[in-house]
Amino acid sequence: MARALVTVDLDGTLLKRGVFLPEAERFLQRLRKAGHLLAVNTGRLPAGFALEAARRVDPQGLHLFSDGALLSDSLGRIREGASLSPATARRALRMIRRLGLSAELHTLRGTRHYLPGHAPEDLDEHVARTGTPIFPAAAERLERTRLVAVWLVGLTPEDWSEVRREPLGLVRVETYGSPEGPVFVGVKPRDRHKGTGLRSLARFHELPLEATVMVGDGLNDVGGLEAAGLGIAVGNGDEAALRAADRVVAPADAGGLEEAADLILQTFGRA
Repeated sequence: MARALVTVDLDGTLLKRGVFLPEAERFLQRLRKAGHLLAVNTGRLPAGFALEAARRVDPQGLHLFSDGALLSDSLGRIREGASLSPATARRALRMIRRLGLSAELHTLRGTRHYLPGHAPEDLDEHVARTGTPIFPAAAERLERTRLVAVWLVGLTPEDWSEVRREPLGLVRVETYGSPEGPVFVGVKPRDRHKGTGLRSLARFHELPLEATVMVGDGLNDVGGLEAAGLGIAVGNGDEAALRAADRVVAPADAGGLEEAADLILQTFGRA
């Protein structure tokens, strides 16, 4: 059988509340022993606990961060990146200031920032949960910085209504939350997601997409689940992820990772 490239989401798949699931190590060991390539495919930046997880998955390999926008090694050295256009970044920054929104801004260098006076309310909690620091930066400085994502945090329904009227340009918008609020909105490069990142990593390893696997649970995993030769959603996942997957297994912490390893080995065997 051919070697497969297995990319795995972190939060909700390998991790629960930021901690590796007990089943995760056996999942990784089985695939590693069979000779398959392993990589993280996460929405997090290449920093903090996400980098620690990448080193645990494969300390020598390349991994996907920021929903496929950044290809990095496990030390955080970025090999490839895609960013919002400068015009889109300027529009987003001006909108944040004009509407008084709370926001996180993620850069091509793998750092995250907020505009002074526009910090998210749960800033300290999120730093503790991700292990990734966040720094204030003036809008004028960030306009000269390549951004891979703008996260609008805790919008009210009225704020979200205003944001939807903004002409931000060619972007991909992900929304989380309920119509009653609060709403969390990610503004990302239109042509970059976990699926396009998976294609880039497969090309690096000189593998066809048919020899790739994506294991995930969330809305931001849909592109990877659809692009992979074998897309596996864990049963605790978002409805959109379950629909996009080729196969759905049990929840990650209830035997799902064991099932996923079985499926991968049944499909690709030993390399």
